Amino acid sequence: MLMETATPPTAGLLASLGVWFWIDLTEAGHVAFVLLAHPPARRESESPESIEGEMRGLAAALSLADPSARLPDIGPRLVVHGRSALLSLDGCQAALHVPVSAEWSGFVSAGAPVAVAVGLDPMQPRMPFSAVRPYVSEGAQRGRLFLGIAPTLPRRAEATRSPRHPMRATTSVRPCRRTEASAPSATQGT
Repeated sequence: MLMETATPPTAGLLASLGVWFWIDLTEAGHVAFVLLAHPPARRESESPESIEGEMRGLAAALSLADPSARLPDIGPRLVVHGRSALLSLDGCQAALHVPVSAEWSGFVSAGAPVAVAVGLDPMQPRMPFSAVRPYVSEGAQRGRLFLGIAPTLPRRAEATRSPRHPMRATTSVRPCRRTEASAPSATQGT
């Protein structure tokens, strides 16, 4: 179902994404989350179907799966440096740059797992967290959300283990270096 209508995400779609990040307590313990969602169509050339195709392409480029399936390990594609995170995409010469909080960055840098989610339904980029929880829950129930787990990074510092409210971030597209055409690079973009 993911690949049937997937088209590669454009730089315009990547730049328009809303990004939310937070730390939550799950059955597996505390997990850092990143949600990527798109705004409603804004241009004449955009349609809900074309945007959904690109979002499915984004989910495929991150190796995400339907939440009813076992969540895949999406590989070492998240690099955190200070208050920035870079998320590399398979088959794409760009990485998503996401400003993050010091708490989220410290938690992830200390070795916490990161759940990456891509939503297919539109959501305004500046929506408060009170809208994010229902979006994630309903999207997962309706098969409109794709998820994966980024591997735990080497432990560098002790993490704060308390859940917090998420913070919103904007994205920008940054070029990334690739070590192989099919594998995301662990190096930061320039």
